[in-house]
Amino acid sequence: MEDTQTTLHEAPAKNGRTKKKRSGWRKFFTFLLWFIILCGLGVGGWYGWNYYQAMQPSGDVAYIDSLTQRAVAGNLKAQSELAAAYWNGTRTAKNDTLALRWARRAAERGSGNAQFLLASAYDTGRGIKADNVEAYQWYYEAARRGNAVAQREVGLRLFEGTGTPQDFAQAAQWLQRAADKGDTRAIIALARCYREGKGVVRNTARAIALLEQAEKKSDVSAARELGHIYSDSLAHDSAKAVFWYQKAALQGDVWAQNFVGDWRYNMGEYQKAVEMYHRAADNGSTDAQYSLGYCYEHGEGVKKNLTTAATWYEKSAEGGNVKARFNLGCVYDEIGQPEQAFKAYQQAADAGYVDALNNVGYCYIYGQGVSTDTNKGIALLRKAAGEGSVLAWRNLGDCYYKGKAVALDYQQAVHWYTRAAEAGDAAAMYQLGVCYENGQGVLKDILTANKWYDKANE
Repeated sequence: MEDTQTTLHEAPAKNGRTKKKRSGWRKFFTFLLWFIILCGLGVGGWYGWNYYQAMQPSGDVAYIDSLTQRAVAGNLKAQSELAAAYWNGTRTAKNDTLALRWARRAAERGSGNAQFLLASAYDTGRGIKADNVEAYQWYYEAARRGNAVAQREVGLRLFEGTGTPQDFAQAAQWLQRAADKGDTRAIIALARCYREGKGVVRNTARAIALLEQAEKKSDVSAARELGHIYSDSLAHDSAKAVFWYQKAALQGDVWAQNFVGDWRYNMGEYQKAVEMYHRAADNGSTDAQYSLGYCYEHGEGVKKNLTTAATWYEKSAEGGNVKARFNLGCVYDEIGQPEQAFKAYQQAADAGYVDALNNVGYCYIYGQGVSTDTNKGIALLRKAAGEGSVLAWRNLGDCYYKGKAVALDYQQAVHWYTRAAEAGDAAAMYQLGVCYENGQGVLKDILTANKWYDKANE
């Protein structure tokens, strides 16, 4: 037998051609090409979608179009909702003009919500000229249809006589309606009616009950009003008054914070006073900012710090507190900045603060922070004295006693020292004692001199 030899062959390709193996590099470049194509499609799609989104109009066009079509067709609810959408920017851009146009249509047809919107616009002057009469009329229409906030607003305006004649009885009735629906501001206002006996029979117990009801809803103004009630003579209870004021203060009521600060200060509890002043000052109270400046200036409840005092006085002055501007000048004087002091005095004087006018005059006489001008200075002192400045009375006494800016005249010195001393100025009391002791401008009188020395030291 012949030996047989088996020959191996590759399987034929489906198309009848022989399938070639791809090299590794070819596979890699094919994969890379497909990767680049897919990434390009992804990025392009992302940019395309963003471009498409950017080109779309803002808001929900279908929603607004649907409302507009129904509103144009006369649907009252759609008119009211369309007005609210434009007013609040709900699913569309805010547009006060369109909001008020649709609100007026709906309001005139009896929509309470549209009437309230229109009242709010006239009340605040948004999109239209403010008009208290129009505001009241539309609040009244909305109130008749049961809107609790409108009922409260009608009550408040009747109580205050805003946009309508004052009528306490009607005010109490509308406030009662809103209070019955749980409106806390109405409850507090109704409590005031009972507290003051306006529109209702005076009833302090009823007022307290209403305020306690509102306070349970965490209404900070209710706590403050309870403090007011217990401060009244009819229901006077100092402990309860302080309790409620303290509670209101801790809940963030700025008025109460400042009040508690003053109360603590008058009790000599300076550190606690400063804590409350800080709360109120940080919330923008110019009175508390002034009080903090005073505490830092004199080292009461805090370490004395004239720089910090000046900072708080400046904040208070920027808020319109003229006395703070005057005290700021005094601090600048104390830290040796006479030019800054003069500027502060001049600003306070220009705002009508009479003691500042005295200090401006003094600066001109002695050339402190400004060029010396004794004629101008004495004229300003006389003007301040004529307007009742005790400091000017004493300073005029000094000028006559020393012959500064005027001829020396002890009798005139005694005249001005006496006015200032009788008004409580300790420095004038002492100088008056000196005059009596030395017989300057008056007959020498040791007993009277000692009397004024003692008063000055009290």
